[in-house]
Amino acid sequence: MEPAYGLVAFDMDGVLVDHSSSWTWVHEHFKVDNEASLVAYIEGRIDDREFMRRDIEKWLAIRNDLCLQDIDEILRPVPVIRGIGETVSALRSNGIRCVIVSGGLDMAARRIAEANGFDDHIANSLACDERGRLTGEGVLRVELTNKRLALERFQQKYGVPAERTVAIGNSFVDVSMFSASGLSIAFNPIDEAVERSADVVLRSKDLRDVLGPILGHSL
Repeated sequence: MEPAYGLVAFDMDGVLVDHSSSWTWVHEHFKVDNEASLVAYIEGRIDDREFMRRDIEKWLAIRNDLCLQDIDEILRPVPVIRGIGETVSALRSNGIRCVIVSGGLDMAARRIAEANGFDDHIANSLACDERGRLTGEGVLRVELTNKRLALERFQQKYGVPAERTVAIGNSFVDVSMFSASGLSIAFNPIDEAVERSADVVLRSKDLRDVLGPILGHSL
């Protein structure tokens, strides 16, 4: 019997990464914060590119010769939620594609995807010069307030319609993904918007708890 769902899209920060944000992880490493630019972004006074630019600027103010490899190393110990590999394995054994859709940093997304058998991932990155040094610009692949666009690319790639898609997120920026899915799961939600928009709300330290709602019909 064909599974009810054919694609599961996971947010990364706060869902797969057991920390508020991969960007924030780097901020904490350099002992800086981005609260002012976060507020400006939420209020619509700056766009995604400027938001990333201001974040990267804070790092370069501490160390102006940063390379992509430096950020990769800083992100290496970022904690991840328990049960990622088992969750992906269970879903894929049921014929379900698994992808990461994140406004976070792609170095972390790539590492998690490769280590746990995801089919694909998309996340934002950092622009570099020919020597690999950060230029101060971000590489925008996922608009935070329109993650639906990134999800729709995967739906088209794998030929899975919205009604056979599951979206898993933890904050208001994931609501646009929920609107393009047949099942939406708020996993350890951090705001009321994502809770209100979700079909299922889960609070857990083990990702395997999403399997019940997704595979419930066939368990």
